[in-house]
Amino acid sequence: MVELTDEQITAAKANDITAVTAIIEATEERVRQIAWPHATRVGTHDAALFEELIQVGRVAVWEALTRFEGDTAAQFFAFMNSTVKGKLSDERRRQTRQGVSQSAAARFEMALSLCDGKPFDAEKYVADRAHMHDRAMSPELARAARLSWQGQEPLSMREGEICAGVDGSTRLSFLTSDVGVPDDLIEPRDVISAERRIVVDRVRETLDALPTQQEAALSSYYGIGDYPDFGAADDARGIAAVADVPVGAVESLLEHAHDAFRTAYLGGSVADVTAVTDVVDETGQATPVETKECKSCALSKPLDEFYVRNKATGARMAACKSCKRGATKMFRKDNPEARAAHKRTSRANAKAAAASGGAA
Repeated sequence: MVELTDEQITAAKANDITAVTAIIEATEERVRQIAWPHATRVGTHDAALFEELIQVGRVAVWEALTRFEGDTAAQFFAFMNSTVKGKLSDERRRQTRQGVSQSAAARFEMALSLCDGKPFDAEKYVADRAHMHDRAMSPELARAARLSWQGQEPLSMREGEICAGVDGSTRLSFLTSDVGVPDDLIEPRDVISAERRIVVDRVRETLDALPTQQEAALSSYYGIGDYPDFGAADDARGIAAVADVPVGAVESLLEHAHDAFRTAYLGGSVADVTAVTDVVDETGQATPVETKECKSCALSKPLDEFYVRNKATGARMAACKSCKRGATKMFRKDNPEARAAHKRTSRANAKAAAASGGAA
């Protein structure tokens, strides 16, 4: 929490220059913290983008102050935090999606999520009026949105690769120009192979952008690269060993890793995927949510993500619900005899209770 007083918030809302300056200075470090991961893409930090995002963040703090309707410093910090994150996400998209508007980029990302992450299917989807109705893009804009999502793909195409657009066109610079292969000799499998390579490259780049443990968990769950396919074998211990986490934490780790991967793959920042720290009501007012660190997966989560251990005191379990479920699942898998015995005992007790009730 930044060192702000309720009096400063009230004075700043009344346009007191001294109070406004104090708030900008007090929130500077938080703005930089939010900006840093938004300026990091595929493991590479963009220093110029970082500085630009800081400037945008400072303006967002001031804008948050003009729209803030609460009274306390805690309420303002939560509201400011959400405002800055939203502004920086929009600015990152604007600067990194050259050639298309934010609206076009957003529509393509929506289509991409509906098309299971397949960019060429998404390109066709956003240009189809049957799906998009009045929001359908022209074939040219749909292709531009795809190329914008792919980044530098047009400049780094490997020789012989082909990309088909919604208008059926193909880029055969190597096959046709350099070698002289006629268009009619290009087979559908060549196009499919080229499209698949682009998706594979994007998947690997996205995995590289994830935190180390999340990358290891997903890679070993799906058997990507040199990792064995522990997911197919339902081997939580294998995933735990690779990701260096307790076995009970695997389910929680995979849950967060999938969320982070989806956001980053569609074009967002891994920084956009964090534990919920505030709740916004219908008026746009944000209030902080109390969180707790799970002793198993080491992730900070809202208190309602932990089972109640003591109803009288309200004390919560040390491990989150996901880790508890994971530990229970592993116990049942490792102890089939004990589980079967427990079921037999439960059934016998139920029958006995029913019999005694009937006799009464």
